[in-house]
Amino acid sequence: SPPPPPADGEDAAGAASSGPAATAAGGYAEGGSLYALGLIHGSRAGSSSERRGEARDFLRGHLRRSHANEVISHGAALGVGLAAFGTADAEVVGELKELLYTDSAVAGEAAGIAIGMVLVGTGAGNARPGSAVAGGSDAEELAEAVSELKNYARETQHEKIIRGIAVGLALIQYGQGEGADAVIEEMRSDRDPILRYGAQYAVGLAYCGTGSNKAVRILLHTAVSDVSDDVRMAAVISLAFVLHKTPERVPQLVKLLLESFNPHVRYASCVAVGIAMAGTGDAESVALLEPMIEDMTDFVRQGALLGTAMIYMQQSDACNGRRIKAFRERLGSIVGEKHQSTLTKMGAILSTGLIDAGGRNCALDLGSRNGFTKMTSAAGCVLWLQHWHWFPMMHMLSAALTPTYTIGLNKDFKYPKSFEIRCDSKPSQFAYPKRLEEKKEEKKKRVETVALSTTAKNKARLARKKAKEEAEGGMEVDVEEGKKDDKEEGGESMDVDAKEGEAKEGEAKEEKKTKKRREPEPTSFRVPNPARITKAQAEVCSFDPDQRYRPVLPEERPCGVIIVTDSKPEEGEDEDLGVVKEPSLQAEDEADPPEPFEWAPPGHPEAEEGGGSASAEDEGKKEEGKEGEGGTGEESKDDSAMES
Repeated sequence: SPPPPPADGEDAAGAASSGPAATAAGGYAEGGSLYALGLIHGSRAGSSSERRGEARDFLRGHLRRSHANEVISHGAALGVGLAAFGTADAEVVGELKELLYTDSAVAGEAAGIAIGMVLVGTGAGNARPGSAVAGGSDAEELAEAVSELKNYARETQHEKIIRGIAVGLALIQYGQGEGADAVIEEMRSDRDPILRYGAQYAVGLAYCGTGSNKAVRILLHTAVSDVSDDVRMAAVISLAFVLHKTPERVPQLVKLLLESFNPHVRYASCVAVGIAMAGTGDAESVALLEPMIEDMTDFVRQGALLGTAMIYMQQSDACNGRRIKAFRERLGSIVGEKHQSTLTKMGAILSTGLIDAGGRNCALDLGSRNGFTKMTSAAGCVLWLQHWHWFPMMHMLSAALTPTYTIGLNKDFKYPKSFEIRCDSKPSQFAYPKRLEEKKEEKKKRVETVALSTTAKNKARLARKKAKEEAEGGMEVDVEEGKKDDKEEGGESMDVDAKEGEAKEGEAKEEKKTKKRREPEPTSFRVPNPARITKAQAEVCSFDPDQRYRPVLPEERPCGVIIVTDSKPEEGEDEDLGVVKEPSLQAEDEADPPEPFEWAPPGHPEAEEGGGSASAEDEGKKEEGKEGEGGTGEESKDDSAMES
């Protein structure tokens, strides 16, 4: 993990910049830790503005002195972009621009994306920029920086840098609507397919949630006409962003595209349906994607798995006729199969994380509960989709996830545990899926010695001969007595067996009756405070006005933070109040690091030296096995002698 922020009163930027300069070799752990620090503070949920400012200065210090190592620069640039997300800070943009001009492919791509994150939604450089840079010297400086980005994208020879700038320009156009048309048209008409690729995401973000027919028409036209597969793929995916407020339109639009001869279009159609219908469990959408899981192209199968996992997010085992359980088992089998391609396995692994994201307490939702489009979710989803080209972008999914919690708070921001919400549905409808159970290993039974057929025949012949000889001696005396005894014993045993049979039948019938007598599942239940309430569950939830604590806005849907009032203050202060604890980022609360250890792969000489006792046990078992094998060998020799 990165070193802790400087103490109070110490200049964070100065402390970071005073450290040693980065070397050209290695740096993966440090670069990854800087990126992780940005992800922690970029979510804006786990830290205060003060902490976020300290982290930003700390990351900027590393950014300034890491130009020699592109791996560390890459992590520092993404970390700075996340920590300064949407701030439109001209100084940060200037520092990232310096890194961009080093013409390093890996670091330059991260710098281009980071500039887009800092200026997200500002419309810098447009004829009608956003409110964040409406005027002043900063607006002119940022407009000039965006203009330089466009020029540099046409000058550089690195495709990674061009792609980073294209995605950055798309992020800047978020929510600009018609104000972004000039930039979009300029990028769409460019000869470079990577800039046209960025133009499709610019359309999706500029018109995100508007349902604009003009934007849909542009994207559909590009999806069937552009010569670049990547551009067509981006155009289809962007449909999900434009139509996220009317998600049911997306499966209808891409239904024909799922049958396209182009595998990139089929992949994009699967992902678009998944993003639009995320967390709904919609049976029709799942049925559309089901044939794609068996597609001939490996990355189309990956897209189908990702899309289906997004649809099944936060769904119980009863969803879609219990098909979700079969899908979970299928994911596990794909990961374990040897003949599956790497891309398909990667899709199954990512889907396993998606379907249970955030401990099944988070959902992929581009809109808030009040109908507003969330900038962080939309931008985070676009950045996550860039994992197609660059794998570190997978972690950006955390910015797109939304926690589906519900908590009622009083005036002191404490939650009364007696406050409950009524849910008019069966408990199993919105229950958590059952946890996976470990399969118990069955003990291997010792195989019995195989007897030859000739041996069995000889033994049977000898037994018959011996029985005949014994019977000839005492047969005459015992015949009559034997018959009488057999009759008496046979009669008694018949009576006993009949009674036992009747008793067993009666017990079996009683067991069947008890099994059939299952208690019916209640049609409603009460949700405690706090709890998880999903988007679909909120539609069937309501407040109970007869309880002590009542919501200030009873007509609102019961999800998120609910401010409640005490209707019976005369009863005194409620002792059953819970306190919401802030997430701590202090160093003393961190877990202890693991003790140092040395590991060697199986078969390595060092591993064999350390496993002396185990090897001795194995030798003992082998000797026992040999003794057992020897015994069976002797028996087989006897059998062969009998045969002769």
